Amino acid sequence: MTINPITGTPDIQKTESRNVVAKQIEGKAIPKDRIEISSRAKETQQLRLYAGEMAKRIANTPPDTRMELVAQAAIKLKTGDYNQPNVTREIARRFSMMMGLEV
Repeated sequence: MTINPITGTPDIQKTESRNVVAKQIEGKAIPKDRIEISSRAKETQQLRLYAGEMAKRIANTPPDTRMELVAQAAIKLKTGDYNQPNVTREIARRFSMMMGLEV
């Protein structure tokens, strides 16, 4: 295959397009375009669909809130049980871990 120095288009592409026009004129059937999707692409699509369904399910699921624990924590906050150095240090440590910070 040689490349046309003016347009940079390989000569083989020009020949193929001429053959297609010739086949159409002669009335011969032209092969239809066909694509094949790789198994990896199919798997990726299925994973995307699955992730979308899981995201919808998670978005529609109410949070796991145990109201009795929330009530107990509110009482401890009001009474000052959490206002101790060891408790505030532990809260800070856990919060830092949740944020991805190592203390």
